[in-house]
Amino acid sequence: MFKQLLTAVVTGSILMFGLTALALTMDEAKMNIDKQATEKKLGAKDHSQAVGTLQGLVDKGIPVEHAYAVVEASINQGVKGKDLAAIAKSIEAVGPTARKDAASVAANALQHKYSARETVQMTNTFGKTVTTGAPADKTSQVMTAGISKGLGSGRILVAANSFSGEIRSGTAPDKAVENATRAMDKESTMQHDHTMSHEHMGNGPGMGHDPGMEHGPGMGSGMGMGPGMGGSRR
Repeated sequence: MFKQLLTAVVTGSILMFGLTALALTMDEAKMNIDKQATEKKLGAKDHSQAVGTLQGLVDKGIPVEHAYAVVEASINQGVKGKDLAAIAKSIEAVGPTARKDAASVAANALQHKYSARETVQMTNTFGKTVTTGAPADKTSQVMTAGISKGLGSGRILVAANSFSGEIRSGTAPDKAVENATRAMDKESTMQHDHTMSHEHMGNGPGMGHDPGMEHGPGMGSGMGMGPGMGGSRR
């Protein structure tokens, strides 16, 4: 009995130590940002903006690791100055209890190479969706799913708005997430088939259009959502 109790205590201590080791302190986050800013040769103004954004997000109640993920991804993708400030502002505009999930959406978008403008569009839509009563974690789940599938920002916004509509209509959150994800899967499959069809017809390297041109600012279709909303990123 004593041996079992000792084992449980030791295991629990190891687990708690591991969780503590994984936690990121503010000092560690700032040190990492300083290092990355130096490695990327950011100017003094952009360097200061990165550190200030980190501090500002944390001051707004966002966990250090989430705030750090946004700033780190911004630096890695070359987002600087006023664009980083715009992203932070769109996250901070979300209600206090949902800012962590908004930061997750923004960090994921940046990590998957969406532009600063597209990222702001996503976080703004996230905020509007949550304001209408949609759960923040489920909204983040829908948008992150679209991001990971490489869909254009316009299609992700359509999915988020559709999800919000279903929630307002009384659909259970998990079911609404499933429906939104299924619709995005269909979009992803259709785009893949369209791309394969063009390749089969002879649009090999150097002959077809560049898929990357579909999702830059002002370049995409976005299901009729307007300039800059983007088609598939695949």
